[in-house]
Parts: sequence; C-alpha cells; structure tokens
Amino acid sequence: TSGVANLTSLGLTFTGTSGTGTFTFTPATGTAVTSSSITVNPGAATKFIVTGTGTQTAGGSQTITVTAKDANGNTATGYTGDKSIVFSGANSSTSPTTAATARDKDLADINFGTATVVTFSNGVGTSLVKLYKAETALLVATQGAVTTSEADRLSVTVSPATYSKLAVSLATPQVNGVGFTGTNTLTAQDAYGNTVA
Repeated sequence: TSGVANLTSLGLTFTGTSGTGTFTFTPATGTAVTSSSITVNPGAATKFIVTGTGTQTAGGSQTITVTAKDANGNTATGYTGDKSIVFSGANSSTSPTTAATARDKDLADINFGTATVVTFSNGVGTSLVKLYKAETALLVATQGAVTTSEADRLSVTVSPATYSKLAVSLATPQVNGVGFTGTNTLTAQDAYGNTVA
C-alpha cells in the first residue's frame, strides 16, 4: 500500500530451523535485498521425543531422555522447570505384578500411568526407568496434548532376568494310575514371572 508491504499483516512466518540468520527478498524485477541479522526462537512444545538404550534386562534400569520439540522439530528451549509427565508403553510383570516405573525429581520411583515430576532444562529432561516384563516396550511421555508418537517413541526389547523360580500348571481333574492329560507344565521363570528360555 503506497509502496509499503506490511509483512506482519501479510503473515510472514518462518517454519525452518530456529536460530540467527537473514532473510532475502527478491522482486520479480530489480535487485534483491537482504535483512539485517534476526533471531528466530523455537516455538512452543508440541511433541516429545524419547531416547535411550534399545535393550534392557527385566528388573534393570536405564536413564532415558525426553526432549520437547516444537511443530517444526526445533528443541523447545522454553519448556523448562518441573513438569508432570505420564510415562506409558510398558506392561507390568505377572508374578508378582510389578509395574514399570520412572524416577521423579525427588528420586521416588513412580508407576507408569501416574504423573511423574521431571525437571526440564532448555527443553530436555531425564528419568531413570525400570522395566519388569519381558516384551518389546514402546516408551511414551505425555503431558496434556504434548505426547510421543510413532518413530519418536523409544523401543526397548526387555529380556528376562536370570532364573529364579519354577511355576507349575496342572490340569484337573486327572485319573489315578493314568498319565496326566491336558496341558501340564513346569516353567522356569525369573523373579518377575518371565519365562527363562
């Protein structure tokens, strides 16, 4: 308007990697112009990325990292302080029933599915995670609408711990003097009820 384009009202938006740089505007005719250096900060957190080790032994632990990212994949450095994170994606062991846990800022082990207070600095927080069921767990961190999905989850193959006990399962009724029928098993297990092959 009158030779001036108001870039704010036109909705100038940057959706790349945050940081410091310049913008170049090239007209259809004439000479391009480059702005002075400006800083583009990351946006608000829209998702979490969970990283750590892909293997673990039942009953063992590892420190996982939760990184808050904005909609364009930049680390959301403004996501800072104590946050109530709900961890999920790992099942409880069966014998005894033992839930996976994440350690909170006060060093208490909190069951998956319950809010765990994790301290974030510049968009990054850590927690010590203990898993008990032999399975492939897909670890997810969630706070309200901010969560972990698809490839951003941490896939952990949990292997059984060492042999600890036997579990017996006998079909009933049986007949005196005749070989047992049905499914009758004696299973080697670790301390959490996982089969030790």
